[in-house]
Amino acid sequence: METKTPKSPETYDAICADRNCDTIDCFKDPLDRQTVTKLWEAGGLTSFHDAELAQATKEINTILGKIEKGNKDRKRKLSFVKFRNRLFLVWAGYGAVGSHDDEKTVMKALRLKSGSSRRTK
Repeated sequence: METKTPKSPETYDAICADRNCDTIDCFKDPLDRQTVTKLWEAGGLTSFHDAELAQATKEINTILGKIEKGNKDRKRKLSFVKFRNRLFLVWAGYGAVGSHDDEKTVMKALRLKSGSSRRTK
């Protein structure tokens, strides 16, 4: 019997969306320096993820879930942004288009004609 490999989740990076960095936008990127907030919960205890860490993970996810439920702006999501090997908790918007989006999405965002996508010498 053939087992299907689960599809990898889309990964994102983040950027300041305006000059003063009052908002943050996220876009598809293989660098994966941004994630919507939720920590992995283990299916069982191990020496590297013991009962104390499992309990802390559960409590952190509960706190993050409560904050997300209080979100008044549905255009943004509670997210972790990674910078200098540390996580920063932010409200991030999604929908920014970047170079790792599919061609059709980039062309639509840039309002390009479909016939103009061919390279010229």
